[in-house]
Amino acid sequence: MYLTKLKMKQFSLPALTAAVLIGFIVSLSSCSSPSTNTLPGSWDKLGDYAGIPRDGAVSFTIGNYTYVGSGFNYASLTYLNDFWKYDPSSDSWYPVAPFPAQAQPRTNAVAFTLNGKGYVGTGYNILNGSTNPLSDFWQFDPAAGPTGTWTQVADFGFTSDQGAASVSARYGCASFTVKNRAFVGWGENISQFGYKDLWEYDDVNNVWIQRPDTGSKRLNPFVFVIDDIAYVGGGYDPGSLTYPVDFNKFDVTKLNADGTGSPWSAQNGLTGKDVNGNAIVQPRPRQQASTFVINGLGYLTMGTAGAGDTWQYTPSTDTWLQYYSLTTNTPIAGAARSGAVGFAVTVNSIPYGILATGGSGNTKLDDCWRFNPVGVEPDNK
Repeated sequence: MYLTKLKMKQFSLPALTAAVLIGFIVSLSSCSSPSTNTLPGSWDKLGDYAGIPRDGAVSFTIGNYTYVGSGFNYASLTYLNDFWKYDPSSDSWYPVAPFPAQAQPRTNAVAFTLNGKGYVGTGYNILNGSTNPLSDFWQFDPAAGPTGTWTQVADFGFTSDQGAASVSARYGCASFTVKNRAFVGWGENISQFGYKDLWEYDDVNNVWIQRPDTGSKRLNPFVFVIDDIAYVGGGYDPGSLTYPVDFNKFDVTKLNADGTGSPWSAQNGLTGKDVNGNAIVQPRPRQQASTFVINGLGYLTMGTAGAGDTWQYTPSTDTWLQYYSLTTNTPIAGAARSGAVGFAVTVNSIPYGILATGGSGNTKLDDCWRFNPVGVEPDNK
C-alpha cells in the first residue's frame, strides 16, 4: 500500500457563512458563562491537517480512521477535491484518492458512512462566476486499490419510480446513519430556497427514498447520533432570514417499512427558556457548527452564533451543559470558527472529540484540536 506519512500542519479555524452574516455573527456572543476555570473539559493542540487550509470540508469515519476532504481555500480561491486519512493512534495524516476528474471540486457538501464505505455528495462550486449547486454522489471504498477508489452512485433524489432526480441540486445539507441506514436532507438550492425534506439512501438498489420530515427549513444544521437516535437542530433559514430554534430527534424504529410512521419528536427548543418561560442554560441557535459524541453524550461547538463555545447535550434529560471554550484555552488559544469538521476518536481506550479545519471570515484554517470532556485546564501539551 502506498502511504506517505505526513505530520499535520497547524491550522486556524474557518468561517463558512455569507459576508452578510459575518457582521451579525461577530456581534453575537455565547450565553454569559462563569470564569473559564469553573467550566469542565480541556482542549489540546494536535498536529495540523496535512492538506491546505480550508472550510466547508466533509468527514466520514470507517473503522479506526476518519477521512477529511473537499472544501474551499480563500487565499487561492480554490475549490478542493483532495482527501486525507487520519490515524488517531499516531496523530498522522495520509493522502488517499482524491475525487476523480469527473467529480467537480466542491465545498459545503455532505458525507456519511454506510456498510464500510464513505459517501460524499451535493455541495457547490463557482462555475462561470455563479454558484453551481451539485446533486451528484460518490462512494469511497478504502479497500479498493492502494489509496481507495471513488465510484459514482445515484444522484441525490434519484428514485426508481421517477427514474430521475426529483429534487434540486443543493448545498448545506446534513446527514446521519442510524442502525445501518443513511439519511440526507435539508439544504438550499441555487435560488436560495431552503428545504426540510429527508431522504434515505438504499445502497442495495442505488436509489433514494423520501421519508417523513419535520421542523423548519434550514441549511447547515448540526446533527449528532446517540444510541441510534439522531438529533437535529440549528442551521439557517434563508426564507425567513432567521436561525431556527426547534430541536428534534429521529427514531428510525418508528419508521414503518412502507415509509409511514412518526419517527420525529420535538425536544426542548433552543430558546433559552423552558416551557414555563423560565431562563435555562442552552447554546444559541447557529449554523455551520461541529459535533461529536462521547460516551453517549452529544457535544456541540463553534458555528456562526457563538464565541467558540462548547456544549454537552444529555438526551435522557434533554438538557445542555456548557464546557470549556477553545478560544480561552491556555497556553494556546484556538480561533472561533465555522465550517469545521468534528468527529470522535478513541486513543488508548480513551474517547476524545476532534475539531479540524474551518474558517474565520476569509481566513481558512488547518489546525486540529482534541477535546477531552473529563480534562482539566490548563492542560495543553
